[in-house]
Amino acid sequence: MMAYNLKLIEADDLKVFLIGSGGPMNNDVRIAPCIAVIAEGEYFLVDVGPGTYRVADVMRLPAPRLSKILLTHFHSDHIGDLGEANMMSWAMGREKVIEIYGPEGVEKVVNGFIMAYELDTGYRIAHHGAETLLPEASTPISRTIKFDDPGERVVVFEKNELKVYAFVVDHSPVKPAVGYRIEHKGNVVVITGDTVKTDNLIKHCKDADILFTEAISFDMLNNMIEGFKRNNLTRLAKIMTDVQDYHMQPIDAAEVAKEAGIKKLVYVHVTPALPNEAVEKRYLQGVSDIFDGAVILGKDRMKFRLKPKH
Repeated sequence: MMAYNLKLIEADDLKVFLIGSGGPMNNDVRIAPCIAVIAEGEYFLVDVGPGTYRVADVMRLPAPRLSKILLTHFHSDHIGDLGEANMMSWAMGREKVIEIYGPEGVEKVVNGFIMAYELDTGYRIAHHGAETLLPEASTPISRTIKFDDPGERVVVFEKNELKVYAFVVDHSPVKPAVGYRIEHKGNVVVITGDTVKTDNLIKHCKDADILFTEAISFDMLNNMIEGFKRNNLTRLAKIMTDVQDYHMQPIDAAEVAKEAGIKKLVYVHVTPALPNEAVEKRYLQGVSDIFDGAVILGKDRMKFRLKPKH
């Protein structure tokens, strides 16, 4: 049994761990999207892209207490480790069922992972015994987030002074897709998910202490596209062109932060790979001209702590 840091659960602050700060393009700098949150005795994940659960485990986050996973949408780079998160937290001592929240379609996704891991689940119970691995805790439950009014946020769950809301974002043709707003003891953290800039996004990011925002450098992608075209890689050129119509650029995210009155802007879903400091500066070019608050280029395993304001 790993020595998980169960004391993290007991503190009265809001803790956020940036597990994976990259996007779908595999590289050795950043892995796929995943953010962990701990508050009011709850440990939950927002998205769980390929390879991210291993990092959460290595960080010694309290796996036996993982209670929920919140999905923004169902692209593979956001859901790839869903099965591993459920399986391994259960194997490491979790005794309660994980609830998996997401927009419409989440039940189909969850049922697919249940089916894929069904044999493995049975092997482990047969090998270690039902007293060691509780069968009733092995199968996750899907919770569909629905909106009566797409302009208003809805409560996903709440506990004591922790409230987690979902709001609609525009990642068309991926519909529906959501972002999350987390409120705890006067602090606000917002996670955009994948989206373009919209008035609704700005509305639900309002006055956040930390905004974790996706952003893709179109400038860098366009350079890659020219290279693909020169080498007759037309399929890759088309894909890299298409992705630009449902994501934000870093300067778009900076505009959201400015208009929403954000205190700290953290870039995640960082794409393409940024292998050195010079390329990082290029990714952030123009951001400080728009937003004068704190700007952080997200990196895997970053930790944020927000002490209660009241």
